[in-house]
Amino acid sequence: MNLSSLIGDLASILGVAAVVTFIFRRIKQPVVLGYILAGLIVGPHTPPIFSVHDTQGVKIWAELGVIFLMFALGLEFSFRRLARVGTSAGLTAGFELTFMLIAGFVTAKMLQLPSKDMIFLSCMMAISSTTIIIKTFEERSLKSKKFAEIVFGILIVEDLAAILILVGLTNLATTSEIGAFELFLAGGRLLVAVGVWFVVGMFLVPRFIRSVATHGNDEMLTVVALGLCLAMVSLAAYFHYSVALGAFVMGSILAESSESKRISHLVQPFKDIFGAVFFVSVGMLLDPVSISQNYIPIAIISLVVIFGKLVAVAIGALLTGQSIKTSVQTGFSMGQIGEFSFIIASLGLSYNVISEALYPIVVATSLITTFTTPFLVKHSHTCAVYLESRLPPSIMKILQGYGAWTQRLNIKSERRKVFKQGLIKWIVNAFLVITIFVVSDKKVTPLLSQRFSNDDVSIATAWLLAMVFSAPSVWAMLTSFRDLEATHAGRRGRPRGGVRIASIFAAFLLLGLLSAEFYPTEIAFTVTGVLCAIGLFVFKRRLEGYYQWMERQFHSGFQGDISGRFSSAKFEQLVVWDARLSEVVAGPRSFIVGKSLADLKLREKFGINIVVILRELQTIISPYPTEVLFPNDRMLCFGAESEVERFRSEVDKLSPDRLGIDRPQSYGLRRVLITPGSALKDLSIRTAGIREKFSCTVVGIQREGTKIVNPHSDLNIFANDVLWVVGEDENLQKFIDQVG
Repeated sequence: MNLSSLIGDLASILGVAAVVTFIFRRIKQPVVLGYILAGLIVGPHTPPIFSVHDTQGVKIWAELGVIFLMFALGLEFSFRRLARVGTSAGLTAGFELTFMLIAGFVTAKMLQLPSKDMIFLSCMMAISSTTIIIKTFEERSLKSKKFAEIVFGILIVEDLAAILILVGLTNLATTSEIGAFELFLAGGRLLVAVGVWFVVGMFLVPRFIRSVATHGNDEMLTVVALGLCLAMVSLAAYFHYSVALGAFVMGSILAESSESKRISHLVQPFKDIFGAVFFVSVGMLLDPVSISQNYIPIAIISLVVIFGKLVAVAIGALLTGQSIKTSVQTGFSMGQIGEFSFIIASLGLSYNVISEALYPIVVATSLITTFTTPFLVKHSHTCAVYLESRLPPSIMKILQGYGAWTQRLNIKSERRKVFKQGLIKWIVNAFLVITIFVVSDKKVTPLLSQRFSNDDVSIATAWLLAMVFSAPSVWAMLTSFRDLEATHAGRRGRPRGGVRIASIFAAFLLLGLLSAEFYPTEIAFTVTGVLCAIGLFVFKRRLEGYYQWMERQFHSGFQGDISGRFSSAKFEQLVVWDARLSEVVAGPRSFIVGKSLADLKLREKFGINIVVILRELQTIISPYPTEVLFPNDRMLCFGAESEVERFRSEVDKLSPDRLGIDRPQSYGLRRVLITPGSALKDLSIRTAGIREKFSCTVVGIQREGTKIVNPHSDLNIFANDVLWVVGEDENLQKFIDQVG
């Protein structure tokens, strides 16, 4: 790789992209289309005025763009958020994938393509482009919308399905058949791998990030966050999984930490720069000559992709109980193919199982559908409203009744809640047990073999260590559904132990299979059963204590949310008439600042209610009418989506009576650790003179896990206190330099 040519290529890409996207912004066109046009200009199929020279180097930059885009998506869309739309997204994705695989096969047959081309093309048409959708939603500020959450859930399911598709196509290319058993094993390995990464990461990463954020600065937090992201990407690549999947998993892990908003802000420049390179690299693939030679199949495939995905996703969403508007907007968002189609086409070409003409057709289809996606998303709301107004009242009544029925099905009884909690507990601990045994087998056993001359001793020691360290998790698996029996006994008069017996059997089976990696199957199951029976009954109390300690450590990673992170996910409940909870931020010069809820009369003017207010270090649930709103308050508003949007647009306007108020050019909230040698140690806030000397205000103190909100000026400052200080950035930095 020639460094000078790579820098020159990067200059050409960013320079042309800057000019083109500026023009597109001025003429109010999607910026992503500007990036693709810039790619055509610097690509190999146009006059070499701005053309790049080192295409391999550009591919590396583009892959980093995919990584940072998926990492940023994970930071905003965690697995807990996915769980809320998991059923709807999973069923919709399954319906869409099945529909598009069939539609793709029929289209390929109509175009009289060879048999293997038909299979590969149908798979290329099945998976939508995550990166294109993310960029489109960002430009139109749609990521917080209800339908966007379902879209992201579908995309995650599609990405997981894409890995299985690659396994099947690789099998087809090498053996001329798709093995169902191999696909089943690949799916199991994928589920275990992602589950282990997530569970282990949730144990370790949030607490580590919180420590870095408390004792470090923005630079250190950025380096650590990006390092963790690339480490997970490398781990995913090591197991031959998508790098995008690894980046998303680490982003979703960090999304559960108290610093997710801060990290998202810090990595934004990396996502913008490398994301731009990625979209430009997509445009570089555009070959006008190839398009002109194959315009008929390209047009047919593009139409099938756009309308097929639109219809399939909309119907799938309707079947899961979503409203017409949400279903139509979800369908309009998914009408494209993208980077995964290139991967499938490259796989087919590398094994010489597809014709060379198929690759430019797929690339052209991807680019056409990329062009159409922003316009489809832009007009999706209008089309949804029009469709709702044109449907007969009888059809609308049936759909509304069906939606209400599905919502009632989703209302969990006490027994279902207890069962779900027990199932999650069982699965999480199963992943921990699998991790411990795999590490012991692959890493500990070879190390012990170097110390002991007898291999039997090494194997026995490694297995015993795995059993000891996994014992608390095994105990948790065996008792996961204990509360379910108590719930059932309270309602029916006698406990039912079928679920618990099944969970015990499954735990024993899992342990036996894992132990079979160390010993023959018969011996593994026998010894496992004997040791479990003895150990779990003799050390029952101790194991329960160890597990409770582990559980406390796990949850501690999410406590102490002193950064003001706010997620409406834990409050949100979807209802039949399409009302929802949405977040609105009070700007420093908004008309609502300084007024009480009673004075604002939001219910009368906008038809909404504010149910939660989050301001730094303080969460106010069900605020009183006398509650006054402060600058930068984040409000959880309940109401119809259109009413909330109307309220948000009014909040974003500048209040005329505040336009003359001087506003600091740059201000913020910073945390300052008071070291044992600090000049503020043992002084009261008043005596320290922080307001007088630095024009800053102490709004909170974190002291040994205790949070003191709006501390009194007579309160003393001690060593190892973490002060929350508000002020202009310049004054804050002076304060930190002198006393932090």
